[in-house]
Amino acid sequence: MAGTSTRSSSPRSVTGATRGGASWRRAWLRTLLHDPGPLTMEDQGVMTSPALSAVLKAAVARDYPEIATQGRDKVDILQAVMDAHGWRPVLELGRELRTLSSHPVLRALGAGQTPRHTVERWSTLERFMHSRHRTRLVEHDQARARMTLRHVAIDGGKIRVVNDLFIWGVLVAILETAGFTGLTVSLESVVIYGGASRPRMLPEVTDLATFSWKPTRQAPPPASEAPGTAEPQEVRGRLQKLMGEDLLHPWTLEESAQRLTLSRRTLQRALRQEGTTFSEMLQRSRVDAAHALLGDSGLTLTDVAFCTGFSDQAHFSRTFRKYNDVPPSALRELVRSTGSTARGKSLVLARQRSPR
Repeated sequence: MAGTSTRSSSPRSVTGATRGGASWRRAWLRTLLHDPGPLTMEDQGVMTSPALSAVLKAAVARDYPEIATQGRDKVDILQAVMDAHGWRPVLELGRELRTLSSHPVLRALGAGQTPRHTVERWSTLERFMHSRHRTRLVEHDQARARMTLRHVAIDGGKIRVVNDLFIWGVLVAILETAGFTGLTVSLESVVIYGGASRPRMLPEVTDLATFSWKPTRQAPPPASEAPGTAEPQEVRGRLQKLMGEDLLHPWTLEESAQRLTLSRRTLQRALRQEGTTFSEMLQRSRVDAAHALLGDSGLTLTDVAFCTGFSDQAHFSRTFRKYNDVPPSALRELVRSTGSTARGKSLVLARQRSPR
């Protein structure tokens, strides 16, 4: 398996060379995804919000003021923390992500119905970012509410122990922010998070972690208890609202009809009478949501594409242009140069041009 990539620092010998070149001032998700390398254009996939960088630097300054962060890359800083204070603080630094729970990307990650869905979204984000390090689902046991993940280097490079610990902390933060409780994380037989004991030593293998949780989350309720003979316009509005609650969800006609307490045929007929289709509605919902997010200067186009459920940046740009005659980058420039009033006008014009 790809997860056999070399660890450049063992749990008992945590010194060694660090990867250079990345600054803590770089994009927060580049930091989170182990600095996948230099990128020069927003559309290439850099999520340029400095929020996580600020959170992490503030956490280190608050808890470990003797450790300098200026001009040092993420791995170097994490390694310095581990050398001075042990492995546990590195895990906790990953958990600092929970302070960004209102960020659109974090909300999109946390909207998954199960921990597995949440981790799959994380893996999608890693792919969006072309990260050299990926999180693989090795095993999932729904009945026992647990899953095993492996942290791998897809380019054959080295992953440090601090990288593993940091990413496990990040995933704990995402799952806790999503509302999952009773989380524990184990490396082999050693519980590193959520257990009663506080082990001092880590096992030799740190890239394979088992997550468990309390299976207390309920399945989403029907979106409405309205009877199955609603007016077509009302059905369309209810469907759009349902889709907008979680655009990363793989919506199907069957599930949507069930959630709306309609038959599959009734939903199809209502949409047909409105001059649209299920797939058209899903695309419209994603494009409308993208319009709203494009006004946020703290988000890149890749942020917007991920949060609105597109498979990649090219899919986002292609679909957006289909409905608006211009790529999302052009609309963003218009918004930035003319302000919110122009944004509202452009949205109206875009919707007028959209195919029905």
